[in-house]
Amino acid sequence: MKKDPEDENEFMDGFFKWCESEQGQQSTQAMDYVFEALQGADLNLTERKIIWPDGEHLTIDQSVRKINKRTAMNIEAIRSHVIGWLEMEYEPKDLNDEQMLLFESQIEEWIQEYKNTILK
Repeated sequence: MKKDPEDENEFMDGFFKWCESEQGQQSTQAMDYVFEALQGADLNLTERKIIWPDGEHLTIDQSVRKINKRTAMNIEAIRSHVIGWLEMEYEPKDLNDEQMLLFESQIEEWIQEYKNTILK
């Protein structure tokens, strides 16, 4: 099924409008700060912890609170972007294709388990 260019344009127009809104700008600002704060961080998948550049081993929630304490930004925006960092930004080093697939499935399990706990 072909995409209707008009539908795509409407989506993009809505997205750009949201980006210019206060909520969009706050989300972008939170994303920038989260990605900057986690630059150089590593992961311990066994413990499901983010190893911060300062050496702290923190859970997702602890990382969210740490960023919120520093910035007072919207906690849900921070949480969303920490999860986004785990899914899209963090790149493990020296993994072959098979190891990368395993890594990605472990990240997905971690995030799904985390989301299930915050939705309770």
